[in-house]
Amino acid sequence: MSAMNTGRARWLVRTAWIVGIVLFCIVWPGLEYPNFDIEPQERAKAFLQLLLLHGSWLLWPLLVQSAVKAWRRFREHRTWRGTGATALAVVCVLLCYARFVEPNELVVRRTVIPAPIDLNIAVVADIHVGIYTRPAKLAQVVDRLNAMHVDLVLFAGDLTYDPPKNLAAALAPLWRLNKPMYAVLGNHDVELPGPPLANKIHRVLAGSPVHFIEHRVIDFPSFRLAGLYDWWSARDDTAFLKALPHDKPLLVLMHQPHSLRALRGVDFALAMAGHTHGGQVYLPWLTDEVFLLTRDERYVGGYYDTPTGKLFVTTGVGVTGVPLRFNDPPVIDVLELRKHGH
Repeated sequence: MSAMNTGRARWLVRTAWIVGIVLFCIVWPGLEYPNFDIEPQERAKAFLQLLLLHGSWLLWPLLVQSAVKAWRRFREHRTWRGTGATALAVVCVLLCYARFVEPNELVVRRTVIPAPIDLNIAVVADIHVGIYTRPAKLAQVVDRLNAMHVDLVLFAGDLTYDPPKNLAAALAPLWRLNKPMYAVLGNHDVELPGPPLANKIHRVLAGSPVHFIEHRVIDFPSFRLAGLYDWWSARDDTAFLKALPHDKPLLVLMHQPHSLRALRGVDFALAMAGHTHGGQVYLPWLTDEVFLLTRDERYVGGYYDTPTGKLFVTTGVGVTGVPLRFNDPPVIDVLELRKHGH
């Protein structure tokens, strides 16, 4: 009788765990879902993303359970081998790090680039405020930028990714910038994919320190800054750049590295882009090869001296697809442009 009661108790505990997990995975995303601006054809995907985001917390009990099993085996047999629990524990550790640790970092990466002018530029991209990246991350970026002593702050596109319906509140931290930020929109900002947000973004940030410069040229005393439309919008005509005089170095801000193709024949000192996220999970050699084979993209992250001209690709702050970053932390890039010989 005692054994039956014990078995029944175990069954009740397991059942309670299963019911709790199901409720956790469905109710929490369901409560958040109405808060986001999601196109009808994207609703199933968005719900699955919320499910993935919140369901990933279940990695922690799975990690504890597998670690306990692996430890018991080690104590009994003095070996970590021969059990799936050890392998599962290792996988859980890596996933927990990629989900809960690295995406919450924010590093500053400095790169020295030969250029005809001396200039310090902070470059940010792909914040993706929305389902995965919340306004608190944007606030963290703003605080870090405000503490920097740089000559120029640039944003290379993708402010959003299935953003909250209250976009003004989500982007409110940008109003605290203590210096101008020159920006272009990315593919997720212009409905490629996602809701049509370009006009709404321009409206809620009108009068803020953020200045959008697509198809515009800004004249500074010692250089010019130009912005391009996103490559997928098929509007990145560069004829206006070819008509510029050559009396000052030209810097070009764009979202996708692919836009470098449109700069052939343009005399520019440096082009800056985002979009790639560095793959989010960066494995040396493998990530670069995957980008080349699947996206025809050779410029994944960092500085490149290409046949067309100098290019820098920042690997961004936020995430899309899956809420993971591994060996590719959120970053603000500081480009130290230096004249040759300095």
